[in-house]
Amino acid sequence: MSEIDRVDRRVRHSSRGAGWYFVITGLATIAYWPAMFLGDDPVPDVAAVGWVVLTVVSTVYWVRRRVHNPLVRRLNGPITGAYVVTMLAAFAFCVFVMPERPAPGWVAALVIVSVVAALPLLYAGWRVLTDR
Repeated sequence: MSEIDRVDRRVRHSSRGAGWYFVITGLATIAYWPAMFLGDDPVPDVAAVGWVVLTVVSTVYWVRRRVHNPLVRRLNGPITGAYVVTMLAAFAFCVFVMPERPAPGWVAALVIVSVVAALPLLYAGWRVLTDR
């Protein structure tokens, strides 16, 4: 029984990295949309390069993970689907709805859209990091 408990603790501990990945990417999402659509040059360029770097690093991390927590495996599909939908909605809002020179109300709306886009990842991070 002690060996089973030890392995279970190891799997749960290894899932913390996935939880932090979800949280970090969620927080980066909140910063990304305002930086892309409200920032003066070179802020959008820096945000785009930062997003590419985050994508590459997170892909390498995700592929190299050796131990897979059942909760992470169970959450990954639905969270990824929800994140794609919220990111596409944020993109559509920014490109098709938001004016080129937004008033403060539009800026607030963009921040809300950015937070909504990040919610699936922040939720997944919270679930994984608080799993006992």
